[in-house]
Amino acid sequence: MRYPTSVTIQLKIRHIESSETLVAEFANLDDAEAWLRERPQFVEVIGSIGLTEADSLRLRAALRELDEDERAMLAAKDAVHERSVREALARESEEAEAALAKRRIELGSADPNRPMLVAWTRDQGCRNGDPADPRELSERARAAVIAWVRERDSWVHPRGQCVATADLVVWPGPIPDGDEDERVHPGGQFSAVSMDHT
Repeated sequence: MRYPTSVTIQLKIRHIESSETLVAEFANLDDAEAWLRERPQFVEVIGSIGLTEADSLRLRAALRELDEDERAMLAAKDAVHERSVREALARESEEAEAALAKRRIELGSADPNRPMLVAWTRDQGCRNGDPADPRELSERARAAVIAWVRERDSWVHPRGQCVATADLVVWPGPIPDGDEDERVHPGGQFSAVSMDHT
């Protein structure tokens, strides 16, 4: 491919020490190739912009490999980045644990008969779906969830599927209007999988 004289060859580069990203421009492939062979120290080539695959391969073959000092600097920067990511994840985890502990305290004095989020999986059955909620799932609520799941199973069995997971809201204790059919709130969600995968 021949490029018009008005079009330059563009390479994405990055200064290893500062991590600044720039675009290096060259009048033609020959100039870009010559620069790549003598690539300045601590300048990393990230890629090319708008070149054919053949021209990209040609330039890649001309690129001077990283020397020992450059590899050492990249390794040091990677180590700093990894430490920063680990510290950020640790902070997020601590904040999440603190928020969860605070919510547990708040829920400890809430109405024990309030609606409960229930998570169901085919492998593990029913459990309280809110990690901050200390309540145990009542047998009546558990039976209602299982009945709800079995009904959905009957919907998907003709397609060779079964319910894999479900998320529901239930009344764990007394139901306000006393109708047991209303124990499971409307709007429950479920996912199904092929019975070949169960």
